[in-house]
Amino acid sequence: MPKETHRGRPISCKFCRSRKLRCSREAPCSNCVSRGIHCDLQDHVRPLPTTSRASESELLERIRNLESLVRVQRSQENGSIELHSESPETQIQQSIRSSSVPQIEHLDNDVAWLASIYSGQNLPDKTQSNKIVFRICPIRQFMEACPYIIQSAYLSSARFEPLRCVWLPQYSEAKILIDKFVRDIDHVHHVVHTPWLPDILDEVYQCLNQQGQVKPGSILLLLGIFASATHVWVNNDCEHGLFSTCTEANVQSPLWVKAVEDVLDISHRTTSISVEGIQGISLATFVLLNMEGYSRRCRSLFNMAFLLARELRMHVIDHPASDKPLNTVRAEVERRVWWYLVASEWSVPLKFQSISQGIYYCHLRHMLVKRPLHINDEDLVEGGNWVEKPLCHPTTASYPVLRIRLSEIARHMVDRNPVFLGNAGGPSHEMVMDIDSEMQQLWNDVPLFFSMSKADLMSNYQLDSSHAAFIVHQGYMFRSLFHAQRCIIHFPYFTRGFVEPEYTCSRELCIMSARQVIQTEASLSKLGLTATCYKFLALLVATFMASIIVLMDLCHNKSPSGQEQQKKEIADAIRILEGARNESETAAKFLESLMQVMRKHKVLPSKDSGPQQARLGTDNEELLETSLGDNGHLATPMSLTAAPPAVPGPSAQSSNIWWPNESTNINMTDEAFGNGDYLSSYYNELAQSFEQGVDVGSFDWNDIFSELDSSIL
Repeated sequence: MPKETHRGRPISCKFCRSRKLRCSREAPCSNCVSRGIHCDLQDHVRPLPTTSRASESELLERIRNLESLVRVQRSQENGSIELHSESPETQIQQSIRSSSVPQIEHLDNDVAWLASIYSGQNLPDKTQSNKIVFRICPIRQFMEACPYIIQSAYLSSARFEPLRCVWLPQYSEAKILIDKFVRDIDHVHHVVHTPWLPDILDEVYQCLNQQGQVKPGSILLLLGIFASATHVWVNNDCEHGLFSTCTEANVQSPLWVKAVEDVLDISHRTTSISVEGIQGISLATFVLLNMEGYSRRCRSLFNMAFLLARELRMHVIDHPASDKPLNTVRAEVERRVWWYLVASEWSVPLKFQSISQGIYYCHLRHMLVKRPLHINDEDLVEGGNWVEKPLCHPTTASYPVLRIRLSEIARHMVDRNPVFLGNAGGPSHEMVMDIDSEMQQLWNDVPLFFSMSKADLMSNYQLDSSHAAFIVHQGYMFRSLFHAQRCIIHFPYFTRGFVEPEYTCSRELCIMSARQVIQTEASLSKLGLTATCYKFLALLVATFMASIIVLMDLCHNKSPSGQEQQKKEIADAIRILEGARNESETAAKFLESLMQVMRKHKVLPSKDSGPQQARLGTDNEELLETSLGDNGHLATPMSLTAAPPAVPGPSAQSSNIWWPNESTNINMTDEAFGNGDYLSSYYNELAQSFEQGVDVGSFDWNDIFSELDSSIL
């Protein structure tokens, strides 16, 4: 227990201390009496005898008081004991209240000190140096660098364990990767305070050069940035000389994610991870999500970020009893990180699981954190007067603010559809329409600048070129995610709306949102931003799902005028996925699966039907005409009458695929798709595939559309 800080006896009087005389320490002392002066002794209380019996009795009394206090509190909580004025409990309570406040505070301190022991809060804040080391090498040698090293100082006859070696790029190379992250990625998550990055980079590399101890949080943040930058590296980024091709950079991204996992696995056992570390874990989780889908590995990393955030008490930043300073940049960044995690967690049940069985772990009543400010990073300075901008003014925080509201609607969907109703047919149509009303209200509140061009943003809001590009990209992302979520909500009643008039509204809203997704992505491809955007799984999923919905409507719609528009929309969706297939393995799988469905229902010619098709992977294929835009991104193909060039990976293994252009006349030999609830089973299979990692190429599309086939036959 902590030692007593007060003295057992009073100190010498003021006169004796000034003359350096021996004081009798009694008021008045002998020296002051002999001189006839006033004795100024600070403590006039005569010291009590410090016998062991007195100390024991004092401790026993304190223990009895503490036990009595616990008994009274328990009786009040359980409500099993009635307190009367004459009862012994009342007498104890009165005696406790009459005790001095310092004594109560001293007991509270003792309890808090004991609690800190068994809760592990006083562990040393340092990692074990014999577990992991950090080295620097040129980034092009990263793939050949050995992940484990052997040092003689750590050899033991009883136990041999190599050191995990995490290789970092050279300082100049790291700066290029950070610049890429700030330029093309940060505005997507907006969890990093970008003005901090130069200082963090300098601090880490200075420690490495001096062979000092680096902070795990700073290392994790840099590793997450490196994983993000290499994951979305495109051809025009190669002009910086870091990589010769974008493929050379892309293959490094999984290794940076693995480094994040290894550093986290070792460091979190013995030290607390700072907010910088949680930022790095969040970035690595986003990269892993886009590479593998919402796999078990991705979920584990995401849950670890949540756990560490709670360890830092980020969920109660604004609690009245919080000891954290509230008006600091660090506190605001913690709010930003916490709400990013919460919004992501609330959106998961609707995106990657069946709606009827959705669940989330962060309840609104289990947190007390203000919303992040709607403000730019450059305006968020320490000690400054922060002025939050209205939502009608564009900032890099505009998209996160709207994303939080969109995730709240997803949470409301889960709250209104409990788990025990999972086998009862899912949400009712009335509930779906109520949720749609909330989404419509959010759509009405979306600011106009999210629909403006880059030139209009620079002219109307005096934004620089890079900031305007951020806002344009954020606007396209939000519109795609919004309409995709609206599709998901109305999905269970989509086909029923063709034959049951009461569900016609859901069918029309679902089709309208699907068309909006395709139109949004088609417009985005004209801006030269697709090479980076196609890396994001959520946008690919939205495009793929929208193409399926439009395809189903095409098979039902018998109006010639309507069919022409739908054929064009399907062709647009195919071109979007085709343009992304060289940049994303997921897009290649989506495209091949979509073509299988269309061929099965004779929307496309069969594999052996004529010269319109081209075989991938052959030497005599007719190559697709493509062009690179001014910024080096992959532009929309000029001709889609032949297959694109073969690329390494699963996309090169595709069989015969037919690529329609805008003027292609898609033949419809099938009658309209029949009535059935096939979409529920379709979406369940799609969701389960994402939960285990995206592998849509393994879908059994015959089973998915079995009811359609039976009605046609």
